[in-house]
Amino acid sequence: MGGSGKTSVAKAIYNKVYSSFESNNFIGSVRETAKELNGKITLQERLLSDILKPTKVEVGDADRGIILIKERLGSKKVLVIVDDVDDVDQLTALAIRSDSFGPGSRIIITTRDRHLLELLEVDSIHLTQEMKEKEALELFSWHAFHNPCPDSGFLKLTRRVVTYCGGLPLALEVLGSFLFKGSISHWESTLKKLEKFPDDKIHKILKTSFDALDENQGDIFLHISCF
Repeated sequence: MGGSGKTSVAKAIYNKVYSSFESNNFIGSVRETAKELNGKITLQERLLSDILKPTKVEVGDADRGIILIKERLGSKKVLVIVDDVDDVDQLTALAIRSDSFGPGSRIIITTRDRHLLELLEVDSIHLTQEMKEKEALELFSWHAFHNPCPDSGFLKLTRRVVTYCGGLPLALEVLGSFLFKGSISHWESTLKKLEKFPDDKIHKILKTSFDALDENQGDIFLHISCF
């Protein structure tokens, strides 16, 4: 699910272990970048230039880019995180294979598509889980009150918001920041509104999964939702 914390988990791992590698690179927003004109070439150049800096690498052609990645990075112990992938061609363009980089290298891929990972025969798959109530309450409170616990008088309302968010980290963060320093009446009116109209930012992220369906799958999804 969008907003479940895949990118946040990947960033946390990156920040914790990057110093153990000869070179490292976090390639974010792969799905969006790949849609652009020469998007795959942009991704290739970003990977090569970030790892080989201060050298700036221009590949010119996607096929040549794959060869350059294997030649220039094939002996390096690297940490590469490829974030928000939705097509195996994006990984092919970045030469994301177990034998493309030097011994000890680690590759982490975040995606909504489990089948894509199975096609690559990755070593392991980790599914992000919805936050438990205690964790969700703390995350929301940090954004809404800048404390790990709700302010006096807001506990019931906070629990209502957490229940509404269903353990989704993105929703907890967005609504927590929106309600920061708001009055009780403001919180109550916001909750009433959210019951009818979801927050635009949250809705946009969740809708990404629906938009990724083809027309037939989308129709099936809508029929299931209606009936």
